Amino acid sequence: MSFDPPPTSAEQTSKRPHLSIFNFSSFRQTASVEPPPYSPNDVFAERNQRLAGILHWARVILSVITLIAGAIVIGCAASSLRSYSSTHLNSQYFLPLWPTSVDLRPTHAMLACGVTISSFSLVYLISVFVPTPGPKLHLLNTIWTPFSFLSLFITVFTTVFASTITSHLADSTDAGSLTSWTCKWSSYEDIAPMDFVKICTQSTVASDLVIFLIIVEVLAVGISGWGWWIEARVKKEGNEKGTERV
Repeated sequence: MSFDPPPTSAEQTSKRPHLSIFNFSSFRQTASVEPPPYSPNDVFAERNQRLAGILHWARVILSVITLIAGAIVIGCAASSLRSYSSTHLNSQYFLPLWPTSVDLRPTHAMLACGVTISSFSLVYLISVFVPTPGPKLHLLNTIWTPFSFLSLFITVFTTVFASTITSHLADSTDAGSLTSWTCKWSSYEDIAPMDFVKICTQSTVASDLVIFLIIVEVLAVGISGWGWWIEARVKKEGNEKGTERV
């Protein structure tokens, strides 16, 4: 009975299973993805989008400012008229607080101005946040332009009309407007009725806010032209790409 000698280390190595040699260099090669070309039209479109965003928020901010200022004008004018109605006495009384002829047209003009301006701003804000199927920029330009021009005309007319009547009646002893009459006597706090100081303050605040709205509406008119310029740029971009996106 013969015994085989134990295998040598060389034979053990030769009997081990050989590992297949892989070429790992193929795994190192990754597919190179190049970014799409960035054309000047893309730069133009990105700039137009940024300008449209600035235009949007500028209009929203001006509309909110106009709405708040118009609401304050309405409140001041309405409160002044209410105070006048509650303290006005007929000519049969011997101690009237008001002159025989009180011109309420300046106060009515400021009240109408506040209502109109606030309504315009509210309509525009609703148009901004209500989704529409058509082009948004063109629609907002169409709404904003007439509103801004009409608001500018209304505020200028109200300021000139109210200040002319008030200054004309300032020195009169038997006539006056709410502003001229109450502010004339409000400095005499000892003899002036309590409501005179309040009416004078409210009328002055309303007049100052209408003047402030003139500045706001001048900016609105300028933004109106800017909006049409941006729309022309967007249309030009759409025509170059074969589509119109306004």
